[in-house]
Amino acid sequence: MKKPNKEHEIDLKSWFFKFRSKWYLFAAFTLVAFAAAYVYVKSSERIYNFKSTILLGDQQTGSKKAQELLEILHVQNKGIKVEDEIGLLSSADMVKAALQQLDFSKSFYVVPDHWLNTGFDIIVEEQYENTPYIVQLDTSRTQLVDVPFEVKILNDKEYELTVEGENIPRYNFTKHEVLGIVPELRFKKVLKFGEPYTDNNMNFTLLRANNGEGIPSAKKHFFVLNSLASQVEQRLSTLHIEPIERESRVLVLSTKGSIPEKEMLFLNTLMETYVARDLEEKNQNGRKTLEFIDNQIASLTDSLKQSKQALSTFRSSNRISNIDMQANSTYERLQQLENDKAKLNTDKQYYVAILTEIKDNEGFTEAVSPAVAGVQNPILSNLFLELSELNNKKAGYKASATQINPMLKEVDGQIASVRNAIIANLENLISSANISIQDVERRISSLEATLAKQPENERRLADLKSQADFVDNKYEFLQEKRAEAAISLATNTTDKKIVDRASFWGNGPVNAAPRVIYMLALVIGLIIPAAFIVLLDNVDNTIQGKNDISSITNIPFLGVIAHGTKADKLAVKNNPKSAIAESFRSIRINLQYLLGDTNFKVIGVTSSISGEGKTFCSVNLSNELALSGKRTVLIESDMRKPTFGKYFNVSHEAGLSSYLEHNQPLEDVIQKTDMENLDIIPCGPIPDNAIHLLETPRMQQLIEELKKRYDYVVIDTPPIGFVSEYFILMRHMDTNLYVVKHKYTEKALLNQVNDLYAAKKVKNIYIVINDLNYNNTYEYGYKRKASYYYV
Repeated sequence: MKKPNKEHEIDLKSWFFKFRSKWYLFAAFTLVAFAAAYVYVKSSERIYNFKSTILLGDQQTGSKKAQELLEILHVQNKGIKVEDEIGLLSSADMVKAALQQLDFSKSFYVVPDHWLNTGFDIIVEEQYENTPYIVQLDTSRTQLVDVPFEVKILNDKEYELTVEGENIPRYNFTKHEVLGIVPELRFKKVLKFGEPYTDNNMNFTLLRANNGEGIPSAKKHFFVLNSLASQVEQRLSTLHIEPIERESRVLVLSTKGSIPEKEMLFLNTLMETYVARDLEEKNQNGRKTLEFIDNQIASLTDSLKQSKQALSTFRSSNRISNIDMQANSTYERLQQLENDKAKLNTDKQYYVAILTEIKDNEGFTEAVSPAVAGVQNPILSNLFLELSELNNKKAGYKASATQINPMLKEVDGQIASVRNAIIANLENLISSANISIQDVERRISSLEATLAKQPENERRLADLKSQADFVDNKYEFLQEKRAEAAISLATNTTDKKIVDRASFWGNGPVNAAPRVIYMLALVIGLIIPAAFIVLLDNVDNTIQGKNDISSITNIPFLGVIAHGTKADKLAVKNNPKSAIAESFRSIRINLQYLLGDTNFKVIGVTSSISGEGKTFCSVNLSNELALSGKRTVLIESDMRKPTFGKYFNVSHEAGLSSYLEHNQPLEDVIQKTDMENLDIIPCGPIPDNAIHLLETPRMQQLIEELKKRYDYVVIDTPPIGFVSEYFILMRHMDTNLYVVKHKYTEKALLNQVNDLYAAKKVKNIYIVINDLNYNNTYEYGYKRKASYYYV
């Protein structure tokens, strides 16, 4: 039965032994790791950290006066967020704007004259100012970018330029755009310093810098022209921005690079560009505010003119200067006209009454006194006065004259003439009164119409005046705000502030600190072989020692056979003082000790598969039993693959097969060996069906007869993993030895014998580990110290 694995137990001593036995792996990997670390330290650029800080200011942006104006005009204003400013500051557009102010389009490199650069350019260093030459580009023409231009300085006047590459972009530095691709270029030419070189792809001039003084010699120099897009991409990959703490408006800008001057210059320029752009945006807001106010003032100027013109036109068209005074005057005139109309009507009625009296009553003229009648017309009054005098004269004549008196007739004629004149005058007065009454009534109607329109005029006048006042006030307000916005724009400042300019951060390089690299190399040099050994141990599913046996089976463990060579096939006989002979001696003693109280004579030796040393163990165990003075016979029952010929000088003409199949006498199949007390029965001729022969009763007779003649009968059986002969022979055996080979037999192969043992179908079975090298196992490492006991 298979035992449960002790998964959580770690045998540290065992692992230490395994690691120590492979010390050469650790030494080799450590040496390689140190060599790689040395090359890495020498070839890697020293990358440093650089940091700077900037203050964002408050949440308002733009001109304060403009903000106030926008609030008054109900324009929505949104505050800024730190996250938004970080995104803006780290945007490709902002980085591009900063790089356009810097001359980073050229990168210079040098390959130092170092032994590591003998075969390959391993150590490559970037230069910034201390270069042996200066590159002047014609930015108005096409250039090749992102490809190395190798410069070999021949002398102070000449240099050799080499350019090799594929799919090289053709770039215009003025427009910052790729104009095409050069599929392949192989260029090598000797040029002169100071002379421009021009072709369809390259347009530049190289100048000698300080005649090469103060510049160390190098294996190679080269430079690379960088497109703006590649510069932006490179900067964005190293730029990192975050607030100094949560909710803080102080941002920390950090980057990494090998050239301190370039990195600090970039950070400073980026912050300056950000601050300048912020100020420009605020000035732009101020200018937009002024433009907005100017547009409003321009439109209000027209509106103001139109409103005043409309008010003036309305006043003039309606003849309105003071509408209240004009209303009072109209009411007075209307009252006067009403009075005039009443007087005219009275006069008319009076005239009509007099006329009616005169026409209807001829005596009326004699009785009425004009003065009493109250006639106001002077002509009519004179006529009535004349009529009165004629009446008085007539009365005087009548008193002294008769009706035929000529004087009386003359007076009557004069009275009739005056009376007709009065009637005519009265009719004229009545007609004139009618005309005057109609005129007064017309004037009254006109004044009443004027008074009826008075409320509408008042409303219209009030609307026009209100509109004119509103436009005028708005105009004055905008004029005031324009003056304030102009002053604010002239004195505008940004609320963004550079706190700390760029500087080194840290105590040294962040990527190639030699101590850290070498320590890491040491760790890697130890971890890789250790992991390799652990991996191999976990992958290796073969038997490693006694611990593996005890973890996968309950079958008792008998002992181990030491590792040997092919020359040690008969080690027990030929070299009885060897470790192998001692191993078999120990197994014999253990076997006799374990089975001391039982009568065991038949010992079966088997294994899982071929190659595990089953025959080797059975032969040497038989030799050991014979050396101990026990009469022993060894049977080769594996009639499919006989191997006794490798150990003994045997004849295969007679053997087990001939005994079982042809009833050959036992004396004819037993063969003597040169070892005292040891006989063998080889397999004989290979039969057609070995398993049928082993099942015959004659096999049982053979075992019974041999048990009578010998002290021990050792049977070398076929492996149980290949054929089933062992299950036939198992019933004849008193003891079974199951051989497994160290680092050869897989653990899974023991499942079959485990099942037999668990079902109690096999008795007295013991496991033997064969070919165990004491130097390669922790469990028996102590036996290495006893090597001087062996020969």
